[in-house]
Amino acid sequence: MHARRQRSWTLRVPAHWIVWTVVLFALTVALGFAAKTLPALRLAGLDAAVNRVNAPVLDDLALVLDRLDHPVVVAVVLAAVFVVLLFVVGWRRALGVCVATGAGWLTTLVVKTVVAQPRPSTDGLTHLLRISPATLSYPSGHVVFAAALVTALATVCATVRARTVVLVIGALFVLAVSWSRLYVGVHYGTDVVGGALNGVAGALLIAGLWNVATRGRRKGYAVSR
Repeated sequence: MHARRQRSWTLRVPAHWIVWTVVLFALTVALGFAAKTLPALRLAGLDAAVNRVNAPVLDDLALVLDRLDHPVVVAVVLAAVFVVLLFVVGWRRALGVCVATGAGWLTTLVVKTVVAQPRPSTDGLTHLLRISPATLSYPSGHVVFAAALVTALATVCATVRARTVVLVIGALFVLAVSWSRLYVGVHYGTDVVGGALNGVAGALLIAGLWNVATRGRRKGYAVSR
């Protein structure tokens, strides 16, 4: 049984993953346009409120998490994930997790371009850190990556207990990344909410497409046996 799991290409996604993907992407884009049209929905003061509770250790944590969506850091994280999963679920599904995470994260570029929400001003912040964001505000790419990673990892959990552990720890990770983006004052509150939605949607989309793309390989393997 373990050897069979090691040779499997399949990622565990909902039966109606296409529907879930469409709904989540629709919610992501709708929230972005709603917040852009109605400034009151942006939770604009949330970043300033989070920023007021500051300390040197929090600065260090926020700056570390700020590097989370740099291409080199993303590559290192995905390489580490692949190596760990290689011994747990086999290289095929480990590769699937990395593809779902990386490509799922990149879907944020489409949403950012469509919504085109500028960054918030840092005038209201009392504690400024040297952060120079390079892209548009909605959604938070950092949160998208964190949510996509957690979602992709959940697709290779063999038991409900394992999936629960991954989702609970993953939720704390996503919350920490969301906090860091508000702490440095480069996002509205809705940006981090939209980031979580986008991350889950992106990872589910790519994981579902991964299963479709590898279906022939699974059939070929069954025939060859």
